[in-house]
Amino acid sequence: MSAYALAAPPPASRFVPVVTPAGLTRAPLMIVFGYVVATFLLFLLWPINWPIYDGADWLRLIAYVGACLVAIAWATMAGSAGPARVTAPLPWLNILLPAAALAAVLLLVPSSFAYTGKGPWDMMEALQDQGGAYHRLQLQLLTTTGQRTTIAVLRASVAPFIYAALPLGIIHWRRIGWIGRVSVLIAVMTSIIFSIMRGTDKEIADLFVIGTAAAFVSFGRACVMGEASAQMAKRYWAPALIGFVFLYFAQGLFTERKDERLGGYASRTAVCANDSRICADLDNPAIAWLPLRQRFGLTVFILSTCSGYYGLELAMEKPFEPGWGVGHSPAALSVYETVTGDREPHLNTYTYRNGADHWSEDNYWSTLIAWIANDVGFVGAIPVLALIGFVWGRWWREAAAGMSDPSAVLFALATTMIFYLPANNQVLASYDGYTIFATWIVIWLWHRSRRALSVSVPTGLGSPP
Repeated sequence: MSAYALAAPPPASRFVPVVTPAGLTRAPLMIVFGYVVATFLLFLLWPINWPIYDGADWLRLIAYVGACLVAIAWATMAGSAGPARVTAPLPWLNILLPAAALAAVLLLVPSSFAYTGKGPWDMMEALQDQGGAYHRLQLQLLTTTGQRTTIAVLRASVAPFIYAALPLGIIHWRRIGWIGRVSVLIAVMTSIIFSIMRGTDKEIADLFVIGTAAAFVSFGRACVMGEASAQMAKRYWAPALIGFVFLYFAQGLFTERKDERLGGYASRTAVCANDSRICADLDNPAIAWLPLRQRFGLTVFILSTCSGYYGLELAMEKPFEPGWGVGHSPAALSVYETVTGDREPHLNTYTYRNGADHWSEDNYWSTLIAWIANDVGFVGAIPVLALIGFVWGRWWREAAAGMSDPSAVLFALATTMIFYLPANNQVLASYDGYTIFATWIVIWLWHRSRRALSVSVPTGLGSPP
């Protein structure tokens, strides 16, 4: 009990399932939130000729994004404060992990054919030409429009369990045995192979974010349990090294892919956002001190990720037209249009209307903020963002201090949503994301109501020294 301060002084003896952790850190929340702040600063400072010419437009954008970030920060701190119920681990983890690995393997072949026209055994060929793999993906998506319903439904139906394999596997790595560990590695490898076949970065980025979020939860639990610094260093140096190596190779693959898509960077003096005239000067003195490869990679990353803030600025110039509750997500809009045949909510969205400014939703990103505003407007987006921040903080508190496994999965999901905030509504943009979110919300509500642990405390026990 040395790592906990009780929520209230107990009488002679009682069972206290609610405890307040004395050692719970908020550092993971601050790291991820700091990344989001950094993306906005890069949008403002990197030498890119964003076509925002009026100083008042810049001030409006800065003030609004600042208000959104303040709302998220305040709500996250509020959600991460206070007591947490201690819960037992999920009872069927030894079944979930092998089942997730099996589902991932069985779906790999049909998914690869559906999205690329080739099988995963052609991985090495695709790896040697990631630009060609990406172009093959685009052609396949165009020629098979409306023909991927079956594979989309299959993927969405098992996505909640495949998604959970990585965070739960990392958190319980020391107790899941070799079958569980092999299952986690298989699930990860199928995602990497799928990324290579498609020539896309999403799968690699998701693995990094989810794995990092899970490592944060494991670290948070160790802090709450009062592990010494030496123990922590011994326990986490290997995962930290693996994460660093993964990030190093991921950024190298990202740069290589963009180099192949753009036809080489060696002779370039400028890089543009897709086919737009929004470009960055690679020879600008502010960044010329960087090696060319790093200069190119960082600039393309900012153009692709932080450009969502430009989409937000374009949206703020337009009047609000309601998306009727489905405008926040391409997946929700697609289902609504299929069922009703009504395109009005889609045509009303800011992200669609940005196409009139040559910022098509099919080729360019707008932030999570703009997607939320499709349904509730820009004033209404602020409390919605605050709600996201609150549950993000709460799931962190329950995952780390309350030892809740469903909260750990939802914390990884919310961290993904916050991480992608500069670009889009990543989690709810797909059918997979919707089913993952809905399934684990239900599991979380069930688990927290039925799996609380009671902690017996003696008379007069108060806060630890």
